[in-house]
Amino acid sequence: MTPTVTASRLSLRDLQSALPEWTAFEEFYARTLRSAVYRDSWLLEKLGSFILRRGGKKVRPLLLLYTARAAGQISFMSHLGATLVELLHNATLIHDDVVDDSDYRRGFFSLRALWGNRIAVLFGDWLLARGLLLALRYKAPELLQYTSEAVESLAEGELLQLKRMRAESISESQYFEVIEKKTAALFRAACSMGAWSAEASPSVIDTAAEMGTAIGIAFQIRDDLLDWSYSQLTGKPTDADRQQKRFTLPLLWAFSQVKGAQRRALLRMPFPQARRELEALGAFEYTESVLLQYAQRAYALADQLPHISTVPMRALIDFLIFRAQ
Repeated sequence: MTPTVTASRLSLRDLQSALPEWTAFEEFYARTLRSAVYRDSWLLEKLGSFILRRGGKKVRPLLLLYTARAAGQISFMSHLGATLVELLHNATLIHDDVVDDSDYRRGFFSLRALWGNRIAVLFGDWLLARGLLLALRYKAPELLQYTSEAVESLAEGELLQLKRMRAESISESQYFEVIEKKTAALFRAACSMGAWSAEASPSVIDTAAEMGTAIGIAFQIRDDLLDWSYSQLTGKPTDADRQQKRFTLPLLWAFSQVKGAQRRALLRMPFPQARRELEALGAFEYTESVLLQYAQRAYALADQLPHISTVPMRALIDFLIFRAQ
């Protein structure tokens, strides 16, 4: 069995088209970048254009807006929250490339590869600060709180990953603690902000937040599976996590089935051989079963949102969790 869960039939463009407010958000986002983020600075606009206008999928803003519709109505605050989420996401990508010494992002050179680590770190910090200041500019302390909590969680998750996931062995509970903080936090924030911006009740906001957490954890598990797929099929670098001695769930499961020298061999052997070993141990089958558990939880929580019938939320969840790249 190979790590190939079937992807959603709806494309990202289909999912965007299913939301009437998406075009308005795109216009708001572009306008806000010009007027409130870059502020006529040619250098900042040059760096920002390199990062923000190179084909980012904007799936987190889309999830936020879908959640707002499913919880009530999309508002100005929904558009503002979606902008904050996208700025924060891109700031974290810039920092991740520095931490991981990565020269490529989305098939292109990374910011650090072209301008160096110093500029990359400073620009990532600046982009994050601009996003947080946008919340203050529009007097939205709730959005500031959600984004600040996400930033705190992301930083803590990154520190835990550096400490734990490069160790000789970690527990599955430690693995999930890392990905809940490092990956799921921003999905949780997006869904929380979406429900809040629709003036939903506290209980609905809590439900949306838990849905975001489930989606985010599943999103990372899917990424783990993609790391064990062949790059010509996924468009992603193959075996990147293992080469950097970071534990993905398939490798973590395999480690639980073997000991000592076999563990060390799994880290050193060529990728095709390691992939066959993990398949024989049932690592991919186990990982897909966990992925499906979180997908089912996300579906169940989505069904509890009061206006879920207004958007194809399940199709969006499928796209995020069962994506091919």
